[in-house]
Order: sequence, then structure tokens, then C-alpha cells
Amino acid sequence: MENTFNQDIILSNEQQRLAALRRYKIFNTEAEKSFKNIARLVAEIFNVSISMISLVDDEEVSFQSNVGMETSIGPRGESFCSLTVLSPEVHVVENALVDPVVSRNPLVCGEFGLRFYAGAPLVTPDGFIIGTVCIVDTKPRVFSDHEKRILSGMAAVVMEQIELHLITLQNAERQQAVNDALSASIEKLASSEQHFQNILNTMAEGVGIIDATGKMTYANAMAQRILGLTHSEIKDRTFDDPRWQNLKIDGSALPDEEHPMAIMMRTRQPVFDYEIGVQPPDRERFYISINAAPIIDPETDMLVGGIGTFMDVTNRRRVLQQKDEFINVASHELKTPVTSLKASIQILQRMKDNPNPVIFDKMLSQAGKSLDKLNRLIVDLLNSNRISEGQLQLRKMRFNIGELVRDCCQHVRTAGTFDIVLEGDYDTIVEADEQQIDQVLVNFINNAMKYAPDSLEIKVVCERSAAALKVSVVDSGPGIPEKQIPHLFDRYYRADYSGFRFSGLGLGLYICAEIIKKHGGTIGVDSELGTGSAFWFTLPL
Repeated sequence: MENTFNQDIILSNEQQRLAALRRYKIFNTEAEKSFKNIARLVAEIFNVSISMISLVDDEEVSFQSNVGMETSIGPRGESFCSLTVLSPEVHVVENALVDPVVSRNPLVCGEFGLRFYAGAPLVTPDGFIIGTVCIVDTKPRVFSDHEKRILSGMAAVVMEQIELHLITLQNAERQQAVNDALSASIEKLASSEQHFQNILNTMAEGVGIIDATGKMTYANAMAQRILGLTHSEIKDRTFDDPRWQNLKIDGSALPDEEHPMAIMMRTRQPVFDYEIGVQPPDRERFYISINAAPIIDPETDMLVGGIGTFMDVTNRRRVLQQKDEFINVASHELKTPVTSLKASIQILQRMKDNPNPVIFDKMLSQAGKSLDKLNRLIVDLLNSNRISEGQLQLRKMRFNIGELVRDCCQHVRTAGTFDIVLEGDYDTIVEADEQQIDQVLVNFINNAMKYAPDSLEIKVVCERSAAALKVSVVDSGPGIPEKQIPHLFDRYYRADYSGFRFSGLGLGLYICAEIIKKHGGTIGVDSELGTGSAFWFTLPL
């Protein structure tokens, strides 16, 4: 490998790093949809024509997704991403022509004319750097610490997607092992049906066996549970029973010949990790991932049936959908303050030689608000990532809860829009992370102001018991529909109130819940339509 940089680009733990990369089995593969969305989002946020998600192997760099580049792979010795994987920090080259490490690189000296590069490393949970999320420009530019944090946040989202890909691979391998074990068990335990039954009924996957006509002759306990049918109801049922509608993942009808069991019977070949939707006549739709293998008579080489293992992946599909929705929401929510900030700066630039004090102050104020909103969104993204990686740390100290509550309410009193009423045991001393409890209280109060604008009075109530302190934020707004309440503290969940959906990433209450759980407390909400809501949390004393 020819190294075009004035620096060694091979790490001392290179072999371990390569092993970490290769376990994901995604190098130089077709880009996932979420990667394409993230690459486009990064290009929009930083206003560049080129953005990439790359993976760095021993000799080559694969661009899993990119905006503005036609190539999908390049030599490691020429790619700036080779420098990013050397350190867990964001790597920035603000002007390549004057940077001694990269000045003789062909991308700098040649026709491409690279001048600026910024790359955030993709760091695995065990600390190895396998690639980057990066941006490129043909003109020099300054890259701030704030922009570095944004790029790092995007890299964390990409790494979560890669980990999800690994989980899917491991599930497929695990189910392949299950199929192999089942086939072996069927042969070995043919003379001991009860023993065979006991083994299958302890499995976490559903197992079904069909004969050569497609009729189901056996279903273990998990199969009956997933399908919602008894043994007698399943017996003689076919996999293409017209009473049950089989669907593609996009919701369209799945033709009988495209069912994984039909494909297996027709080709006499195994089928792995084939996801379909199932719409029973009297239940909600659910999704299953199916593995199918043929049963061949070894003496006659005739197909005598098939065996299928399947698991309910409805929750997994929901998480994937939430992630896709989150990326779309994040794109919109991050783009809005960036666009507003850009517009304010452009107006200020145009009037710098002849400033109008009124407009100048207004534009500065608008720019400040846009930066504040962008900062809140980035903080939520970073906090969410810390929580998912188990890195949420507590800095506990003893403080007066009343003083904290009064400080939290000060911005509301200053605005004069709402009347804040404090009730209860405000002289209680608690031992907790004051900054994080402040974050929870501010979130509750801001939500009351946002979702209950007609509630002129907001109560903050402290109730002390022998074991805990309960803090409640109470409004007299429209209340929350009962079906939404169980999901309010879910990650990425964004509730509808009175037919309106407000802006946000759907992370605020999720982060609040994780903070309180970390303190050993509980969190919840009591709400009644037309009466109002009370969001509360407890802290142990």
C-alpha cells in the first residue's frame, strides 16, 4: 500500500481493528437506506456538496454511502479517512495546501482540488475505530468545536445502525444453528417423540413442520403462542391459509408462491431470515422472521415436507420504523434553526456597512434563538447516545429542592405568561445530581407551557414521605389520550395533543426517565382529558 501522507497511517493494534471491522460484514456492501438519509442530512447541515460514510480496511476504504461522489471504494493510502481512524477525536484539515501531513496527497495536488476535510470516527462499543462520517470541500473553511460535536453525534447514530446490522446477522446465524440442531434432533429423536416434544417446547423460536402438501403437522408451544392458535386449531392448517392474509413488509399482499415455505418447497433449498407480515382475521397485524428448510427422504431423495422456525419481530420492525422516522424528524428539526441562523447572518452581512440598529438587534436575537435551539437538539442527541452506551454519569451532592425549583421557574415568571404556584415540602434536602434534576424539572415545566397554553396556572408540588420525595408539575390543559400515556417516555416517541404535533426529537421525556431511573427513583404521569396532567418523579431520601 502506497502511503501519500507524511505520517504513518497504520495503528499498533491494526489486526484487532480489522477484526472488529470484519465482524460486521458490511465492508463494500450495498448501502442501507438509513446511511443514505444520514449522508444527505450531514451534507445539508454543514452546507457541503460532498459527505460520506466510510469504512477503512487494510488496503481500501469503502464509502458505504456518499453524497457528491461517484466512486464507492478507494485506496487507503490516499483517503483522508485513514487519518481519522488514528484517533477517537474529530479529525479536521481546514486548509490542505498548508497542512504538511496532506499537502502532497493526490486529492490535494490533483484535479480534485481538496482543501477542507472533517471526519468523525465510528467507534465500536469495544473501542476500535472502523470508519468515519466525513465531509469534504474544495475551499478552505474553519470548523468550530460546536460543529465537531454535531458531526460526532451523527457518527454515533451511524454506529447504532451498524450495531443493529450486526444483531440481525447474529440472529440469522443463530437461527441457522437452530435449524441445523432441529434437523439433527429430528433424525436422532424419531424414536422418542416425547423427548423431542420437550426440547422443542423449551425453544424461544416457533417451530412448525409441514408435510409435502403444505399442511402443518406439528407446532411447538412458541409457534402456538406467536400465531395465537391452539394445537387443534393449527393441525391441518396450511401456511397459505386464505383466512390469514400474508403481507410483504410494505403492507402489500404476498403472493402464495413468494411465501418462504413455498420457495423452500419449490427450490428444495433453505430460506433464511425472510420477514413477512401476518394479518389474522381477529387480531392486530404482526410480523415474523421465517427460516425454512426442506425435509428430504435420504433413501428416495423425495421431498417429504419442510421445517420452519420463526420469531415475532413486530417490536424490531417498530424500532426500525421509529429510527427511520427519527432520522427524518432530526433532518427537519436540525435544518430549521440552521436555515434561520444562515438567513440572519446573511442579512447582517448585507447591512454591515450601513447597520440599522433595530434590524441589527432583531437579527442578533433571532440568531441567538436559533443557536439555542440547535444546541438543545444536539444536547438531546448526545445525552441519548450516552444513555444508550451506559455512559450517563451522576455527580451527586446535597441541595435544597425548593431552591432548585425556584430557579427553574424563574424564566417563566420573567416572561409573565403563566402563574407558577409552589406547594408542599420545599425545605427538603435531597442527594442527587442537581444539574440533571434541573433538566428534568425544566423539561416538565416547558412541556406544560407548550402543550397546555391555556393553563394560566402551573403548580409545582413537593410531597415528602418517609422514603422518598415526590415532585409534580401540574397543569389544567386538555389532558393526554389514555392510549398515548404508556408511550410518553419511550425513545423517539412524539405525542399528538388535540390533533397537533409539536416540534422536537422525541427524546426529552425519554432522557428524563433515564435520569430518574439512574437515581433509583420512579417517573410517571397522571392525566384526564379535559382536566389536565400531572407529570411527576420521585427521588429516594
